Amino acid sequence: MSGRKSKGVLLRGVEGLPIMVPREILKCQAVLGPTVTLVWINLTALSQLGLPLQIHSLAEQMGLDKREVSQALALLADGGWINDEGLEIQLTLAQMEPAASLERVEGAELDSFTWLVEYLSARVNAPSPEEKRKLLHWMQNKNLSHEVIAVAVEEMCASGVNPSFPYLEGILRNWYGVGIRSYNDLLENPYLTKVLGPIASRKVRNPAEQRWREVFPDEFE
Repeated sequence: MSGRKSKGVLLRGVEGLPIMVPREILKCQAVLGPTVTLVWINLTALSQLGLPLQIHSLAEQMGLDKREVSQALALLADGGWINDEGLEIQLTLAQMEPAASLERVEGAELDSFTWLVEYLSARVNAPSPEEKRKLLHWMQNKNLSHEVIAVAVEEMCASGVNPSFPYLEGILRNWYGVGIRSYNDLLENPYLTKVLGPIASRKVRNPAEQRWREVFPDEFE
């Protein structure tokens, strides 16, 4: 069998399709997530067809709750993909965020990041290099604390579904969309998570948790 890389499969578009999607959104969909990306594409479709946005109709059409659509709109506004000031929503093309670089992590941030990688490894499995970059993206570009991401790991493990990195990012996107950035933000919004009590009261600690308490003795106490 030839070891040459496949050039892929040619695609033919739908004739007469009126909806144009800019490539910028496709480049950012791994960061935005599928739901937020599809909401923006649906907004683009509505604008090109000259139709108004009705959140309940869009939610029904996409098979989502209205709250999920509202959170997606908040994320799009926060990321610069829409401007919702005034009496209309203006769709825009956001600037690409710089990729997180593992080589530029140092000092206290390195301690936090190292601990988080160890924590995820102990609770689920060791993250891949790409998953590490995404973790760093949430810390550096989105300003989520390592404590918040750790609680999201616990929330994922307690959900009853198979833990996966996309599922973890889904939790983080939801929390980010409602303004969660720090552990205190979670404490002030207890309806978002069910696991803070068990984390604080757990008596048997794995090595990652022990390291956390050594490096950050004031957290989760």
